[in-house]
Amino acid sequence: MIIYWLYFIFPAVLALSGVARMPNQLTNYQYLNFKALWWIFIFSFIILIGLRFEVGGDWENYIRIFSGSDSINSLSDISLSRDPGYQLINYISASMGLGIYGVNLVCASIFSYGLALFCRNLPRPLLALAVSVPYLVIVVSMGYSRQAVAIGLAMIGLVYLGRGKRISFIFCIFLAATMHKSAILLLPIAVLASSRNRIFGFIWVGILVASFFLVFLADTLSIIYGNYTNFEDAASQSDGAFVRLAMNIIPSLIFLLFYKRFSIPEADKRLWKWFSIISVSLMILFFVIPASAAIDRIALYMIPLQLVVFSYLPDIFGHKNAIHRWVMILIIAYYALVQFIWLNFATHAHYWVPYKNVIFYG
Repeated sequence: MIIYWLYFIFPAVLALSGVARMPNQLTNYQYLNFKALWWIFIFSFIILIGLRFEVGGDWENYIRIFSGSDSINSLSDISLSRDPGYQLINYISASMGLGIYGVNLVCASIFSYGLALFCRNLPRPLLALAVSVPYLVIVVSMGYSRQAVAIGLAMIGLVYLGRGKRISFIFCIFLAATMHKSAILLLPIAVLASSRNRIFGFIWVGILVASFFLVFLADTLSIIYGNYTNFEDAASQSDGAFVRLAMNIIPSLIFLLFYKRFSIPEADKRLWKWFSIISVSLMILFFVIPASAAIDRIALYMIPLQLVVFSYLPDIFGHKNAIHRWVMILIIAYYALVQFIWLNFATHAHYWVPYKNVIFYG
């Protein structure tokens, strides 16, 4: 368990000792260049996630995908309807004799780079990184491999979208959808954020709702009929879904309540406003429709909102260093509590504790 705390404490302490970054005066965007420290972070996260050994609730499921009845023995076995990108990674890893660790290393590399790039796009990147550890890193990246790599690609796409590079964003989302088809739902959300035409926006809301049911309801029904045996879905039917939704509700309400105080470029501001509205709507849907796995699945793509809001939060109440420091302490204390509760009391925490790495246990 100590390894998880080291990954949280190190960026948290560095965040407390740092100050908010100023964007480029010409572009108003944050600098994305990676210094040595950030490459160390990326490499260390790749090792943590990619070389884990029998860690994560989906471990046996992905072993089955790699070497069981769902294994990919040739390129002709790759199906466009079954996450072809992830299947291709499995095929290449098997061809090179790297096993499941080759698959996990590729997924971990994409996720870690996407996370680092997303954090570097924020004014307090180290604080955002610390915020990501208790759930996005420990639970999602080590528990939902396909969706984690999709989220990593989505975060890269969101950085591009905020800089007006829509084609790059669309490419990243389509690539993410080859890892996990649910990522395609980010496309209409981005259209909503970039359009000021309300009628056009309502049309895309309808498309979003239709996409939600087309993508997820079939999965839910197949679970009911016993045809969809993915551990991720079975485990997330209702257990823990409320807590995950609640974690998104807090930053959503903060953003909506203090919307005018967030000094975010206008295009990004609209995007995160929609993320906040959707997060609140998902919580309402949780109590209305019996498809918590579907709601839980889309809520995972709302997690980057936590990084954005809490990275900006210390600076929306004024420019006194004392205020900044206390707000950061409260944020770090909150996520330390989240990590403590999850590691010690979560129903499925025993799949993560103790942490094992193939370097020592393989």
